[in-house]
Amino acid sequence: MQKKIISFMEENHMVEEGECILAAVSGGADSLCLLLILLNLQERKGCRVCAVHVEHGIRGADSLQDAQFVEEFCKRQQVPCKIFHCQAPEYAKAHKMTLEEAARKLRYDFFDQAAEIFGADKIAVAHNQNDCAETMLFHLIRGTGLKGMCGILPVRGRIIRPLLCVERKEIEEYLEQKGQDFCLDKTNEGLDYSRNKIRRQVLPVLTEINDQTVAHMNQTSVMMMELTKLMEDLTREAEKKYVRQGKCGIYISSKVLKENIVIQKFLFHRILAETAGSSQDISRVHVKQIQELFQKQTGRKLYFPYGVTGERVYDEILLKKKEPDFSSMKEQNLKEEVLILPVEGILQIPGYGYEIRTRLLEKPFQKEEIPKKMYTKWVDYDKIKGIMQLRTSRENDFFVISADGRRKKLKKYFTDEKIPREERKEMLFLVDDVHIIWAIGRRISEDVKITEDTRRILEIQVCGGAVHE
Repeated sequence: MQKKIISFMEENHMVEEGECILAAVSGGADSLCLLLILLNLQERKGCRVCAVHVEHGIRGADSLQDAQFVEEFCKRQQVPCKIFHCQAPEYAKAHKMTLEEAARKLRYDFFDQAAEIFGADKIAVAHNQNDCAETMLFHLIRGTGLKGMCGILPVRGRIIRPLLCVERKEIEEYLEQKGQDFCLDKTNEGLDYSRNKIRRQVLPVLTEINDQTVAHMNQTSVMMMELTKLMEDLTREAEKKYVRQGKCGIYISSKVLKENIVIQKFLFHRILAETAGSSQDISRVHVKQIQELFQKQTGRKLYFPYGVTGERVYDEILLKKKEPDFSSMKEQNLKEEVLILPVEGILQIPGYGYEIRTRLLEKPFQKEEIPKKMYTKWVDYDKIKGIMQLRTSRENDFFVISADGRRKKLKKYFTDEKIPREERKEMLFLVDDVHIIWAIGRRISEDVKITEDTRRILEIQVCGGAVHE
């Protein structure tokens, strides 16, 4: 196995002679295996190895024992080691993150700090083939494209993953042969998190069907990486032919429609992300909107995340990063142009003087945690039908007002709540493909409320302007 890992590292150009490698060591089987492999490489390539351990303050005494175990192990191996202590639960609460998000953010921040302290060229983390398979499944069930099916990349910047060529069972067998004990993280045994369910319930069943499941999925991830690289090359070629930079923004020629539909999609996503300055909230929905905009008449506009507008201009589409003119959209009552709300991100509403922030929560919650605020709502994400849009009212809009599905027309709601006519035209509504989810600052539909059966929570928060809670 050791030869396989070192060969994999050489194939992916992970380490150059004389470099300093920082190993992220949790004390678990994977990270101890990684450190032992790197120590062997140290002798062969003249590399310098150091280590970092982050104690997240999550598991009490067990967590502190793991930190002590790593510190003592590194002393025996004569490996310089930096131990960091933090309180991930407090950080998560303060920054409105899930515990997983907070722990990861803190962990990688400390990795960067340790790399600076030791002068490390690379940071080695211990993801293996099982982790890659779990990531692929996680992306697949949430909805993904080619990049999501690439799983975990062997190299990303200065982060390297030498163990992505071996399965977890190979790692444990290797440590058993060495007579090396390791720490067990009991949080990995629970089923509170989606990843743990995939690890403990889904993958074992797939492996029963075919014991080569993990290996085959990793082979697929490599093919997806190769295919993604090919598509990126083809997209760059298409960009040279059909995209130009103008004074007002980026122009995409309608001649691109002669290209294969897949190349079109990759190109539209790429240019949208470049214009926006981020790809995080750019989805297939926005790509489809650009395709459809080519069929509209000159002058038609669409509004995308990060203040990007798309406009049909003769034989081209103009993309530019400019705050949408929401006042003119109010006059048109948003009958044609709507704003797509990202599942996780920020949508600016300058005409109203505020922004909407969304994030997905996948953790157990107590009923008393549900926000009781006018401008912060939790809804059951899995009960939302299709795309979430932000717009003003339309003729047949309705709320669901009871658990048995009874409806109330928006017109009646206006009347019952005694909302003045001039206010009705400017009220914003979050809707899906079927009905109103939330009248901003007022009620939400009964059928999207949080219940005991809720698995994923979408938190929607309106901030800024005249918003006060």
